[in-house]
Amino acid sequence: MTTNNTSIADAIAAIESEFPPAMQEDWDNSGIQTGYAEDPLKGILISVDVTEATVDEAIERGCNLIVSHHPLLFRKIKRLTGADYIQRAVMKAVTHRITIYAAHTSADRTNAATSNLMADRLGLKNRRTLAGIDNQLVKIATYVPTQHAENVRKAMFDAGAGCIGQYDSCSYNTAGHGTFRATDGTHPFVGQIGELHTEDETKIEAIAPAHLQRKITRAIADAHPYEEPVTDIFPLLNTWTQSGYGIVGTLPRPAGKKDFLETVKRQFGCQALRYSDFNGNEIETVALCSGSGSEFIGNAMAAGAQAYITADVKYHNFFDAEEQMMIIDIGHYESEQFTKNLFSEILTKKLSTFAPCLSNRNSNPIKYY
Repeated sequence: MTTNNTSIADAIAAIESEFPPAMQEDWDNSGIQTGYAEDPLKGILISVDVTEATVDEAIERGCNLIVSHHPLLFRKIKRLTGADYIQRAVMKAVTHRITIYAAHTSADRTNAATSNLMADRLGLKNRRTLAGIDNQLVKIATYVPTQHAENVRKAMFDAGAGCIGQYDSCSYNTAGHGTFRATDGTHPFVGQIGELHTEDETKIEAIAPAHLQRKITRAIADAHPYEEPVTDIFPLLNTWTQSGYGIVGTLPRPAGKKDFLETVKRQFGCQALRYSDFNGNEIETVALCSGSGSEFIGNAMAAGAQAYITADVKYHNFFDAEEQMMIIDIGHYESEQFTKNLFSEILTKKLSTFAPCLSNRNSNPIKYY
């Protein structure tokens, strides 16, 4: 709790600086579910899901912001009558001026953040993304007087351009000549009004995530000496491997199948595991994906994994590996339970005067007998 001027919008901005809403899937509904973003922030409750009990907990603990991984609102609501838990949670949140915010696939896909949490539990090394994403990269080009190219390049890099794999500050630069004629009412950096001018220029090209293109073009405009800088943006078909679903990595030391299953069960607090057999003896390379990841079984096999950990695997999917890889279903909640810690870490770092509350209620609807 605090009495400073921090607003709910400030907390949401902190989450979105790490997990941009533009990174979510088209079918998803990350973002504000109910809300009063300009209200002063009183307290934050972090949960995996939002149920009526979650809203009750927020009320009891004096929190007017709930940050969850799973969105409360997925399907369209045509009326609010309290007929189900979703409607009751919405009605109660609105009545008590509680904002509900979800970071779902925006957190799953940005740097495979939720899967990296799973990898942390197993201490995986030499990590890489299991399945990169398409249509999320652009190439940004601008044309700068050569003596000012370094300043503009740095501005682009600082805004997020030029990252390829583990390399940053990546760009391609071409020398050329730009021509223009300033008309009446302009204030040209070089050249005279009404006269055709030729300037030695450098074309700077850099790759960037599509969701950063506005930020980068603003940075170019601020650093560029020209009154009307030219910026070209080209959508790319490249697969972005820095973000996406799942992680592949290696265990600190190879493990036998039984020992590995015991480790997984212990690290994720599972009451039971569903798994398929593996015709090898040891597990060394492991793939994993938080949430429903059966669609990436092929990616895991192609990556050379001896085990693939995910959730919501259907019966027939267990046949897909043909015992060339162990498929382990740990449960949806179990695979994403640590998102609470992730959101808490971000908010604690960016809002240093707040101590977010982790929900102490297990929202997993699945029980084992």
